[in-house]
Amino acid sequence: MYLVHARLRTVPPVEVPDDLREAARAGLRPRDRVEHLAVHPQSAEHFTLGFYLLSESLEEAERHAESVCRRLLGARVLPSSRLLDVGVPLMPMALLEQRSG
Repeated sequence: MYLVHARLRTVPPVEVPDDLREAARAGLRPRDRVEHLAVHPQSAEHFTLGFYLLSESLEEAERHAESVCRRLLGARVLPSSRLLDVGVPLMPMALLEQRSG
């Protein structure tokens, strides 16, 4: 399982709706292989979708998350937005060093 973040920005004058989490989750299908979806509003225009995906590889998970985002955008499940990027969230090196002991 992989955690992949998709960062999006709404197309003005649209803002991130209050019910985005419920709408995004309702738009998922079983074949999406999304084990969990987190929604992180960052401002009135920016939000991140955090996908926990079942995939064979990191590259496949990233492609799949992008595909799901594009489908949700096309079906108007998400507010009118532009997909900025898709990828695995990175941890700061200091935090990784603390965890490794």
